Amino acid sequence: MSIGGTRYTIATMAEKKTFTSFPRPEDILAQLEKAQPAPLYLFHGEEPYLIDQAVDRVRRRVGKGSAVQRFSVGEDSLDRMLETWGAPSLFAAASLVVLKRAERLKAADRERLEREAQLRDATQPLVVCAQGRVDITQKFFAQCAKAGFVAEFRPPFANQVPAWAQRFARERKVNLTEEAAALLADLIGADLFALANEIDKLAAFVMPKTDIDSDTVTACVGQLPTSTVFDLADALGQRDRQKALALLRHVLTDERDALPVLQALAGHFRRLWRVKELVTSGAPELQIERATGLRGMRLRAMLSQCRWFSVADLCAFFHRAADMDLVFKSSRLSPAALFDALIMTMTTRSPSDTRNTK
Repeated sequence: MSIGGTRYTIATMAEKKTFTSFPRPEDILAQLEKAQPAPLYLFHGEEPYLIDQAVDRVRRRVGKGSAVQRFSVGEDSLDRMLETWGAPSLFAAASLVVLKRAERLKAADRERLEREAQLRDATQPLVVCAQGRVDITQKFFAQCAKAGFVAEFRPPFANQVPAWAQRFARERKVNLTEEAAALLADLIGADLFALANEIDKLAAFVMPKTDIDSDTVTACVGQLPTSTVFDLADALGQRDRQKALALLRHVLTDERDALPVLQALAGHFRRLWRVKELVTSGAPELQIERATGLRGMRLRAMLSQCRWFSVADLCAFFHRAADMDLVFKSSRLSPAALFDALIMTMTTRSPSDTRNTK
């Protein structure tokens, strides 16, 4: 049974294979390791963890110790990327150029890349990554499908997340019970980056033991009621400082629970950010449901809540949450005071400043 939905096309100069079903992600990653090297790789879709894994497989094929240089459309000069693509590295035997956010490429840029790609071969590979699905019939993307390796990666469905949790656990040589995997799936959602990170934390938490049950997940990750997390996020979004502080006092009765409370809140904001990204990109509700694992009233509530937050708001939350995480683990500062500071920062502006913001 597949634990992830992925569609891909593999094509080389000598052969072309198109897979219209959705094979397991591990099958695609394995194919990347054994297929003939290609001059072009295009990885697109809504699952960044799997895209990063695919890029890593290409890096391994290029060679151990290869220099990887990353460029992002809209942030880095395309001219600079083209100058780097194929140029020998001064510090490594081989180099790999990765172009991210390719969905932002304009038609003229795609035409330019198409011309440049005709001058390169598998010894000068280019990896192109795009968020969301791209139109493979467009120039340059079509060339990637014709002369290279193209894969689309989708997030797992909600009922597939526990299997991913257990897979990550096996990779880290720990034993995760089915009940613990289901609890993690509920707490973290279909965010594979976050899920892998939590498994890392759990493995370190139980060391030198290797068994992880639901009590361990609760102790390490936390189990703040979903309704309370949502209400606290809603209060922050509406800049209702008094309500947010009251909710915090309700859940943080013991400062030893500070880290689980922070992790539960961060998990909620990860899903919230994912929903906002999809809404901003114009994704229909069915696509958002599939990408996030949220359903029915829960999805509609998140769709409504995400309009209270701008991208800058979400960035500010995660920057401060990351700082708090470090402090909770290495300092004697009062967790309640740090949470108060978070709430003060997030509720500084009035609701009208962020309502229906993009």
